[in-house]
Amino acid sequence: MLIIKKEPHENGAHANQSGNIQTIPDGWLAVPQELEAEAQVYLPFIKLTIKNGIITAVAQGKIPPPDMAPLRAAKLAEISAAANAAIIAGCEVNLPSGTTEQFALTETDQINLSAAFTAIEQGAVGYPYHADGQLCRLYPAADIVAIGMAVTAHKLYHTTYCNHVLVWTRRAETAEELDNIYYGAELPKDLAANMMEVLQFEQGN
Repeated sequence: MLIIKKEPHENGAHANQSGNIQTIPDGWLAVPQELEAEAQVYLPFIKLTIKNGIITAVAQGKIPPPDMAPLRAAKLAEISAAANAAIIAGCEVNLPSGTTEQFALTETDQINLSAAFTAIEQGAVGYPYHADGQLCRLYPAADIVAIGMAVTAHKLYHTTYCNHVLVWTRRAETAEELDNIYYGAELPKDLAANMMEVLQFEQGN
């Protein structure tokens, strides 16, 4: 036997029990045998049609939306982690000296590159540094400047993009919308336009 509590909980779910039930408690109704299989599909968010104290029909009740808070928090953490990974991965740089090399941007890398760039600004003709997985070598000043400009643009892009995706995530209203947000996704038109404006301003300064 399947029995269902007539009055639903605040969220719309109906309490229910099944098994060898001998006594039906007050406020509960027995589901006719011919409706049990269908009722099991809809529980706990089930809509009951009741006539003269007997369930005559069942249907899918209103299912409440999922709690957005934990879903949103998880998505924000996911986006932030992806942005950090993208920044750390660094970028390829076409060097004036004629090679193309990959430069990572860990926190230590950023400190070292800042020191190199400062040295060049102060008049050094070169600075010892290394590309990913390569031996340290003396890079001419023009190469250091190119590396500095490229990694700065790389970090700016991902920092700005991440900021816009986080805003998109915070304003999402449904779980489905959150599911469609990921790092690398095309931004909504208003956010894409704003990001373009920000990048153009930064690149012009």
